[in-house]
Amino acid sequence: MSTILITGANRGIGLEFAKQFHAEGWKVWATSRSISNAGELIGIISYENVIELDVSQSDQVIAMENQLREQNVKLHCLINNAGVMTDRVGIDKVSQDDMVQAFKVNSASPVMLVQTLLPMLKSGCKIVNISSLMGSITDNSSGGYYSYRMSKAALNMAVKSMSQDLRRKNISVFAFHPGWVRTRMGSLIAPVSTKKSVNGMMHILDQLSMSDTGKFYNFKGEELPW
Repeated sequence: MSTILITGANRGIGLEFAKQFHAEGWKVWATSRSISNAGELIGIISYENVIELDVSQSDQVIAMENQLREQNVKLHCLINNAGVMTDRVGIDKVSQDDMVQAFKVNSASPVMLVQTLLPMLKSGCKIVNISSLMGSITDNSSGGYYSYRMSKAALNMAVKSMSQDLRRKNISVFAFHPGWVRTRMGSLIAPVSTKKSVNGMMHILDQLSMSDTGKFYNFKGEELPW
């Protein structure tokens, strides 16, 4: 049985990943910032496989690593899904605190999670980092959203660096843009359902190999510009 860890899985895209991987027979480990908010997730996978984790807190990351190591977990896939959007404003309102928090969660945390979990990643493991087209410098024609755009652009650079560093371990690393999805972050007017987005990303992931490591795709399988 293949094993996966999904961060930020108590709602939205992360929850849908948990549903679909569980339905396909994977053993799913998943995290939520609060177990009390993970009721639907616990209804899908067992309570023991849900870990309370704020990805920006290093002590909680270490506690998660200890819990997984005690269970002798070996991962075939890691999905760095947890993320935040700390601003919806332009240059006149952006704050340093917003930027720092966005970088901690969206950019630094995925790297630190991979570093911490590296001994558990099996040869052939695939690491998916949920990015955004808003992190594409080439695509930015509207400005704004400084904290979110900058943090996702930084994540994309981390994906490229990790893909080089982990190649020798036969571990592939990808950035995925899930589309504009109907979630709390994406809003109810977004055109793409979580089911459609996740189904598309899972189909693409199944097709990707080491020859594709370090690339940026949308949920339709189209390679995106950096």
